[in-house]
Amino acid sequence: MSNQLNDTDKMIWGKHKGELMQDVPASYFHYLWTNGKKEDRLCPVADYIRRSLFVLKKEHTDGIWE
Repeated sequence: MSNQLNDTDKMIWGKHKGELMQDVPASYFHYLWTNGKKEDRLCPVADYIRRSLFVLKKEHTDGIWE
């Protein structure tokens, strides 16, 4: 994926637009994940979440990620 987001890239939209991906709260990524991004195969943010699930699950243990 050529537009792959990494920790030091900026969030491209939403409530945390412009913040570094590593600084966006795991709870916000969980919200996106459970509200449709889990199924989105073309979204760079969904791809970032998918690749970061191991860490995000540790940061937001109250969330159901499956």
